[in-house]
Amino acid sequence: MLRRPDSIPASDTIITDAILEPFFVSKSSTGGYTVYERVTKGENDTEYIKTICYPGNFGYALKAIIEEKTNSSNNRNFSSIKEYINAYKNYQEKITSIIE
Repeated sequence: MLRRPDSIPASDTIITDAILEPFFVSKSSTGGYTVYERVTKGENDTEYIKTICYPGNFGYALKAIIEEKTNSSNNRNFSSIKEYINAYKNYQEKITSIIE
């Protein structure tokens, strides 16, 4: 379901980074995490956010983004498991390099 970007409560913490785009993470003031994707739709190029998942912690949020980026990459037709794993590891290395 698509939502307006301003529908995230002001009390939530928003975690963004260029390496995560078009995804970002919010941490609710009540403690839960949500992974969102930025989406542009319609004739007026209206910006929305799409809920991807509700991970249990920040590490799982990053894993969800890695999986989403792998599965929504330009090349979604992988000819082998190795090719898919290499694409996954590529995104994983990009994201974990900013953490270390």
